[in-house]
Formats: sequence, structure tokens, C-alpha cells
Amino acid sequence: MISKITSTLSGEEKNTQEKERAYEDCLPCKITGALAFTSLGGYALREATIVNKLPGRSKTAVGLGVAGVAFISAGLYRLTM
Repeated sequence: MISKITSTLSGEEKNTQEKERAYEDCLPCKITGALAFTSLGGYALREATIVNKLPGRSKTAVGLGVAGVAFISAGLYRLTM
């Protein structure tokens, strides 16, 4: 780690192939992240249906519904990324 910092500060460039190598998550990391996002989205959708039944809370329910769909979309994106 220290050598990486000193080489960066001194201006030395390492192999360009090493810099171009993209970071890729392992499959268990992808599944865990996707499950977390999708679960949070499902919870938000469930709460939206409960809040929608309360009088005067329709805007809150819509917000929770949008957040739920966004989190589920993020979970699917995380899985396929």
C-alpha cells in the first residue's frame, strides 16, 4: 500500500494493463447485494400498501412505492452488473 502511494506521488506509472483491469465482484457478493436491495424494495412496497390505507397519507404511500420500485431495480441491476 505504501509503495502504491509513493509511486503515485513520484509520478511513476505502473503497467497500463494493470490499470485497465476492471474490478469484478464475486458471485456471492453480487447475490448478497442484490438480495439486500430487493428485500429493502419489497419492504418499502409492503409499507406503502399499509400507509395507503391511512387517511391523508396517499403522498407518503406513493413516495414509498417509488422508493420500493427503485430499490428493486437497483437489486436487479446489482445482480446483472
